Amino acid sequence: MISRIPLKTLVKTATYIAIGGITAAIVMKSKLEDRVRTQPYYRESVRLLRAHPGAIQLLGEPIKEMGFDIGEETKKYGEGKIEDFTLPVKGSQQRGKLHFWAERKDDKWNVTRAELELDSDASRRLVIRKPE
Repeated sequence: MISRIPLKTLVKTATYIAIGGITAAIVMKSKLEDRVRTQPYYRESVRLLRAHPGAIQLLGEPIKEMGFDIGEETKKYGEGKIEDFTLPVKGSQQRGKLHFWAERKDDKWNVTRAELELDSDASRRLVIRKPE
């Protein structure tokens, strides 16, 4: 004889499984973002932005990093290079995006170019670091 499981029990079980799966995905995404945030190229690009007088004047202090799309940004990695990593940032006066490029040579990352795009005027960018 087959016993029937009440619909209410099935719905509860499906809900718990869905919540568990979503939670696991969020935790994994957060861990991946944290891993990127600890990388030398990321820290160096943020340091360059926070030390640039023009960026400070335009954004206002303190300059804070915002969340980024890990899925989109990982597409920009390849063979020791990062092409146009886009990091949303905000200051006390306005928001923008830090764009940076980096290369790895001899196991050391170097930020080769960095630019600040303001949300208020996406047609222009402030050069933080010029390509050499």
